[in-house]
Amino acid sequence: NDPALWSDEAPQLYRLFLTVGSEHICQFIGLRDVRIVARTVLINGKKVKARGVNRHDSHPYLGYATPFDHMLEDLLLLKRHNVNMVRTSHYPNDPRFYTLCDKLGIYVVDETDYESHGTLWVQDWDHFTDSDEWTEALMDRVTRMYERDKNHPSVIMWSLGNESGTGKNHVKMAEYLHGRDPRNIVHCEDITRRLISGSKLTRTKVAYPAMPPEQRNSTVTDIDSRMYPTPESVENDYLKNKHMTAPFFLCEYSHAMGNGPGDLQQYWDLVYKYDAFFGGCVWEMLDHSVATSDDPTNPKFVYGGDFGDYPNDGNFCVDGLVSPNRVPHTGMKEYKQVIKPFTVSYENGKLRVKSLRKFTYLTDLDLCWRISRNGEVVAEGRIPSLNIAPEKSRTYQLPTVSPALLENGWCTLFVSLCQNRTTAWAPAGFEVGFAQFELCEKAADKTLLSGMSDEAFIKTDIGTRYITLTTAKTVYTLDRHKGLVTSVCDNGTELLASPIDLNIWRAPTDNDRKVKLKWVGDDHFDRAITKCYGVEVTELADKYVKVTADLSHGGPVVCPALRARVVYTFLAEGGVTLDFDVSVREFTDTNMLPRFGVQFLCPAGFEQLRFFGKGPGASYDDMRHSAYLDFFKTTVTEHFEHYVRPQENMAHNGTKWMTVASRDGHGLLVAKTTDDFSFNCAHFTPHQLTDTKHDFELVPMKETVVNIDYRHTGIGSGSCGPQLLQEFRLDEKSFRFSFRLLPVFVNDVCPFAEAGKTAQ
Repeated sequence: NDPALWSDEAPQLYRLFLTVGSEHICQFIGLRDVRIVARTVLINGKKVKARGVNRHDSHPYLGYATPFDHMLEDLLLLKRHNVNMVRTSHYPNDPRFYTLCDKLGIYVVDETDYESHGTLWVQDWDHFTDSDEWTEALMDRVTRMYERDKNHPSVIMWSLGNESGTGKNHVKMAEYLHGRDPRNIVHCEDITRRLISGSKLTRTKVAYPAMPPEQRNSTVTDIDSRMYPTPESVENDYLKNKHMTAPFFLCEYSHAMGNGPGDLQQYWDLVYKYDAFFGGCVWEMLDHSVATSDDPTNPKFVYGGDFGDYPNDGNFCVDGLVSPNRVPHTGMKEYKQVIKPFTVSYENGKLRVKSLRKFTYLTDLDLCWRISRNGEVVAEGRIPSLNIAPEKSRTYQLPTVSPALLENGWCTLFVSLCQNRTTAWAPAGFEVGFAQFELCEKAADKTLLSGMSDEAFIKTDIGTRYITLTTAKTVYTLDRHKGLVTSVCDNGTELLASPIDLNIWRAPTDNDRKVKLKWVGDDHFDRAITKCYGVEVTELADKYVKVTADLSHGGPVVCPALRARVVYTFLAEGGVTLDFDVSVREFTDTNMLPRFGVQFLCPAGFEQLRFFGKGPGASYDDMRHSAYLDFFKTTVTEHFEHYVRPQENMAHNGTKWMTVASRDGHGLLVAKTTDDFSFNCAHFTPHQLTDTKHDFELVPMKETVVNIDYRHTGIGSGSCGPQLLQEFRLDEKSFRFSFRLLPVFVNDVCPFAEAGKTAQ
């Protein structure tokens, strides 16, 4: 009469015993109420959101033969990352998979084993779906799926297939599902696609006309679904469209190929804004690749074409949130943070925590907070077992922190919600999600770039080819023919292994798959070179010297991508500030740069990396939610994200300063002057990453490659999804960029032990 209902948060199961003669069978049963009311999916009366992924069976050594323990680990990994739904793309899974979903609390979109994408080659995507010859085969597939899986509480939606056309066979399949249970939610993305824009078969240039919404056969689908629309299209074509009367679901979105996806937050802002937006499933969970080595430290993952196979899809199926051996990519961590089950706001010493759960209290979570200045914790605390009801908020007063502790530095409040008990997927103390708030910053600018010593002086030697500038311990050399700084020699140690040159090229991410054709084919960004039009000393003084260079940068035999006036201000205290005033030309179609900044090499042995910025993982303009502002210490070798196909990775926007140094601590500091910057370091140049097909083929340089950037164009999900949103494109036609370079000595006590006032 009053059962405990099953849900993703509280997967309550009862045991049903079936007895026939001497045979006894125990089956786990979950009771839940799934229905659609007023264009909203309700589970047990609550407006649940589907935080899903698409998943194929895939094993790094066994291919599509997936052992039970591997299925279990996949689901535990998803629970650790706040995922609550799996679409079984594109076939019913091992029956044990559903039992695991029942026990762990994961919703399932069970998909019929049917896809006819290939019929686009013969200009008839509906050939099978609308053919009497194929009725029996399709009905066989949908009935076997339903009758096998119908008693699993985790299955809340039944899919007629994937990219399968439309037709009378779909109608019959849906009628069967509705006939077995009128409450069944039937899904078919193809039908919704026809409602809005038709189905364009690009390979054959044949397009089916759009189906007006008022003509939709309501007996087929119960939920509207699309693949890879832009957030703008989702809102205008579906959520605000009065003709659309069903809930909306993204069966595939945010193509997670390589370094990405970079557009998750924009979709989830809409998910929480509209009740009609049920959620969606990211494409996809796993990189599909097999290892050709038994060495777990170097599995040598390969992809299409590596076996002499033709035709093939290259690395296009290496498109997951986690690697083949289940190492989460930055994209997986980003998704976890975007879909965390709570929000936090902060004002005047008060934290307000809102639960996004629908069924259970947050009592299983503790709130840990810390206030840091320049990465050093000055106050911290813990609020145990948050007694916050589902969909409710609660405010907590933090202890007063002395204002003196927050002076002269970058101060942040970091809030983390962690499990206070062990679960099947994670131990006690495991972080479910976090939030961060920047408390103050301006005072830090003065600290980092304070005034010079009264004893400091600078000597200038202006030669025909080189300008040499000498301070008490540092000698700078600027090449007048190139307009670039070519040497920084500090106390007799050379800190550069190449000039500090302009750079706009990044090793294309998989999500740059389409736009890179323009970057390479039309604009030759991958071969961009710098040309100097003149260098002159514009100000000469004892305390500083200013040298101005007029440069252009772009591909050979084409109009330069940009022109830049660079003002080098050499300071008597030993630093140099680089100020760029940049004008960018119009580009055909792309109209955006991959990045803008400078690149230089440091000598072999420059392995120590420290930075105060967004980390510890990568952070780009549109993929930054899993990163937070703090002090991080690592090595250049460790600070690299390995993808099956090498590509741009591990940039950090929002950086205040960074140092790269040798083992004995001798190195370079790069610090912001006005605005934050982006950087990455590696033992590979962008061209090495571009030209290498497999991660295991990368051969690291002894030198360290340093990139200091004004901005990157965002990551997006354009490998299969929509074009990058305008706001994340580096398409400015003019901008200014400035940073400061300073020799330093780094040790474990103070990042800048010998830099004095200039870099405390």
